[in-house]
Amino acid sequence: MTDLEDLIQRAIDPSSVKLEGTLTNPPSFGVYLVQDTDNDSQHYRFGSHPVRMQELEDRFGGCELEYLFLSREDAAAVASALNKREE
Repeated sequence: MTDLEDLIQRAIDPSSVKLEGTLTNPPSFGVYLVQDTDNDSQHYRFGSHPVRMQELEDRFGGCELEYLFLSREDAAAVASALNKREE
């Protein structure tokens, strides 16, 4: 397996976390696919779920949760790897 595939294996099911206030318990970090209509491109962003998802929806008009992780470092690494693959 590639490093990206190894990281993706660590993703969790979104139903395994519970929404408490504006964050989840346990804390989780999403990787989101964003369609940028200004330059007709797509890219991946990450951040605390679901706060980051709402920020991206407000800024870009929508996004899709691709993966959810318990580790911020894993989410950052996956978003970075996916963005490099898109270049």
